[in-house]
Amino acid sequence: MAKVIAFSIFKGGTGKTTSAVNTAAALAELDKRVLLVDLDQQASSTRYVGIDPNQVNPAFYHVFLKQTPASVVLRQTAFGFDILPASSLLAAIEESLEPGDEVLLRNILKPLQDEYDYILVDTPPGKAGLAFNGIVAADLLLVPASAERMAIDGVSDLINHVQSIIWNKYRNELSQQEIRILFTMYKAGTSHSPGIVQATRRIYGGNVLDILIPETVEFPRSFDHNKPITHLVPRHAAAEAYRSVARWIVNHA
Repeated sequence: MAKVIAFSIFKGGTGKTTSAVNTAAALAELDKRVLLVDLDQQASSTRYVGIDPNQVNPAFYHVFLKQTPASVVLRQTAFGFDILPASSLLAAIEESLEPGDEVLLRNILKPLQDEYDYILVDTPPGKAGLAFNGIVAADLLLVPASAERMAIDGVSDLINHVQSIIWNKYRNELSQQEIRILFTMYKAGTSHSPGIVQATRRIYGGNVLDILIPETVEFPRSFDHNKPITHLVPRHAAAEAYRSVARWIVNHA
């Protein structure tokens, strides 16, 4: 069965979508069967791979309403992985979610797990129902954190919320769930980024990955070109960093 990996942090702007899309592309390079799930009504992952969310019909919205199976909504990308694309209709799902609905995505993905090696979930920011759905569905939480003080507060917020609330509420389902922190937007030429990473390692130890995703203008360029960085500039250090994330997942997750 597929390993489900959610890219989650309640703070926006830390590289969730960038990490989800580029890790999916890097895993596909390793000949893994990969599904990317876009849970954000902004549909950034969907746009990243060149799909117009306004042209998606039926949409993920209809899957949540149990009007159509997820397999009907799936799209192939040009980069070796499939995607469950998002659209603005997810806002209506968010508004309709009630306590206890955090397991909806977990149940939606179950019929797909035999078809893939890895299912990656790009969760929306904020403490809301769809974000919690992504967390509850996951075997592994990868927390993308930009190497700055504000992002580290976001890491602490997510981990404390997951451990104190979500793990207690879904004790049986999430008893084996793991959390790892992935630093993004790393500025090697400064003292600030290395200091933030060191301070975080003192708190979270081995839960902080050794892989550092560098800050580069190639990431917005890759989004503008609708291509993962591994395809746009395959020899770039940032592309190699996400290949390292993919190899870590295959070897350890």
